[in-house]
Amino acid sequence: TTGLMENLLHWVKSQMNSAHVSPQPLNIGFIIEEVVNVQKLQASSKKISIRCEIPKHSMVYADKDTVTLVLRNLLSNAIKFTPASGKINVRLKTEGGFSKISILDNGIGMDAETIGRIHQNNYYSTHGTAKESGTGLGLMLCKEFLARNGASLTIESEPGKGSTFSFLLPASID
Repeated sequence: TTGLMENLLHWVKSQMNSAHVSPQPLNIGFIIEEVVNVQKLQASSKKISIRCEIPKHSMVYADKDTVTLVLRNLLSNAIKFTPASGKINVRLKTEGGFSKISILDNGIGMDAETIGRIHQNNYYSTHGTAKESGTGLGLMLCKEFLARNGASLTIESEPGKGSTFSFLLPASID
């Protein structure tokens, strides 16, 4: 409930054009670790393992609040749509001045039509593998806040084989 309320408040705030993005050098490994720690209870209730493949001292240049919200929503969705005893990997690879952050799961996956609806902003909610409910706001917020950081959401998925949600942020050497 708290997460939903926070998402709703962020969305309302952004709709009022008062959500200012303040990019700064961020230790993205530390932020990912914090987000994973918060989501561990949700994951452990389904016996889902979360593995992080993040080089130490990985730095990006982005807004902390919006990137944290994006990571939390993507990880929460991965948990929601991964069956019991599943696996989730969080990866970071830096290439050409950008850091690619990916959340991979071995969950139920999505077909091309569902991915198309997400990209067209046709938001809807479906139940997770343990009948978890949602509002459909999460991915909308992710896309909006990534755009404010000059990034976009990439989705790769196949029914029955899981999903990968990725985005690029400028790497920071600070």
